[in-house]
Amino acid sequence: MNPINKVAMEVMTSIMVSFSAESGVDHLKMSEVQCLSENIYFEARAESIMGKVAVANVTKNRLESDQFPDTYCDVVTQGPKRESWKTRGKDVPDSERVYWPIKHRCQFSWYCDGEKDTIWVQYMNGTPIEANATAWRDSVNVALFVMTGLIDDNTKGSIYYYNHHLVYPHWADKFERVGIIGNHTFMKE
Repeated sequence: MNPINKVAMEVMTSIMVSFSAESGVDHLKMSEVQCLSENIYFEARAESIMGKVAVANVTKNRLESDQFPDTYCDVVTQGPKRESWKTRGKDVPDSERVYWPIKHRCQFSWYCDGEKDTIWVQYMNGTPIEANATAWRDSVNVALFVMTGLIDDNTKGSIYYYNHHLVYPHWADKFERVGIIGNHTFMKE
């Protein structure tokens, strides 16, 4: 996953500590919460809470499906990768090899669109960016509630979605349309 900036990490950690104290749930891995939170943030930061919950539920439904990987991080980063020119063909240990997603070939477009994925919750001078900070807090909270099953699946088992204002994907006719939440159309097999 992407390195997260310090302030966004502090916000996530604080929310996780509060959630754990209030719910008694303390078994969640920070890296998995980060992966799901980032997916919610980058896919649905401008959506309502229900829109964010829907994106989180699709990610969780994929995790629970035999067709997709078994961790949130692997689901979010699923797609073909290529080795960086910095390590390809060089005598370096496998653990030091660097791989990048192939542009526009990932399951979630934000992950391999070629853009830098940074969660800016404040400007460099410390002034908060309220809309981003709120979207990040909401994304972390939604991730925690969905991961622990404290929120129902509002997508009725969907494992696909698309932004109907931007695209009509070639695969959309192959699946059953479940409904629309915000800017996304949700689908299942």
